[in-house]
Amino acid sequence: MTYHILHLTTPNIMLYAKQGFLFCRYDDGSENKIALDDIRAIIVATHQVSFTNSCLARLLEKDVVILHCNNSYKPVGWTVGLDRVIRTKAFYNQIEQNNDFEKSLWKKLLLQKVQNQADNIALANEDNSNLLRLINKPLMNEANIAKQYWEIYFKILGNPQKREHKNAESFENICLNYGYAVFQSLIYRSVLIHGLLPNLGIHHEEKYNSTPLIYDLVEPFRVFVDFYLYKFKVNEGGSFEHKDLKAWNKYFAFCMKNYRLKAKGMSYKIIDYIDIFVEEITNAYINFDTKNVILPDIKEQYLHIDKHRNREYEE
Repeated sequence: MTYHILHLTTPNIMLYAKQGFLFCRYDDGSENKIALDDIRAIIVATHQVSFTNSCLARLLEKDVVILHCNNSYKPVGWTVGLDRVIRTKAFYNQIEQNNDFEKSLWKKLLLQKVQNQADNIALANEDNSNLLRLINKPLMNEANIAKQYWEIYFKILGNPQKREHKNAESFENICLNYGYAVFQSLIYRSVLIHGLLPNLGIHHEEKYNSTPLIYDLVEPFRVFVDFYLYKFKVNEGGSFEHKDLKAWNKYFAFCMKNYRLKAKGMSYKIIDYIDIFVEEITNAYINFDTKNVILPDIKEQYLHIDKHRNREYEE
């Protein structure tokens, strides 16, 4: 089975489910369809998209997460299924909030994140020695590492600027925020499937209407988005002259399906690797033990294109 992230970019379409398929109907009456079992996420990045209620119910029953964007491609919300308790011990251990365990787990996540940042700079054939020096200090300063990383990274992209987390205006930051939101959506989906509480974090604090566990778990994956944007720039001939968000969305979906990481003796697409990662986080909660946690290492990522199954589905 090959899983898909569907990007809806054509306005005035209606989605409905029938006989195990998701149908997309256009203004002119034409239709496309895809098996419901093949869908991981739907990105709504246009206006006037309608879902029948039975369609939404079927999608949520299949654990599909729907990411909603505004007219500027800024992600603004998720539609996800209900929380559930799958593995009782993991659920209660998460509520217990064992401080030693959570400190150990966060240390692993954070270290993998900053190591991925340094490796990403090296993958772009730039000097990462200063970042490695900061990482290897006895008291690692994440904020200082981030400052140095973004300075080098945006220079690599050819547009020195600051990282814009909210209300991004630059094309590069809009692309990054979009990619991070897609990863967060897929992690949210996997967290619900494995029965953890998204509102109970490891390091990030609980706030009104927030999902701190998702923010914690996405950290080591963020650099993958940075890498894909760099590769997108290379494929665009070294510039973002056209600033084509639709082209970026399509390329990002391609990366999620065709870049792979190995785990448990097998090779997984990034879109599937997320489930393996969250499954092992859940196992760690069961035993309050982080030694077997699987972490995404960007330098171990490789591109593998299945020519027989790599098909695009885009509205």
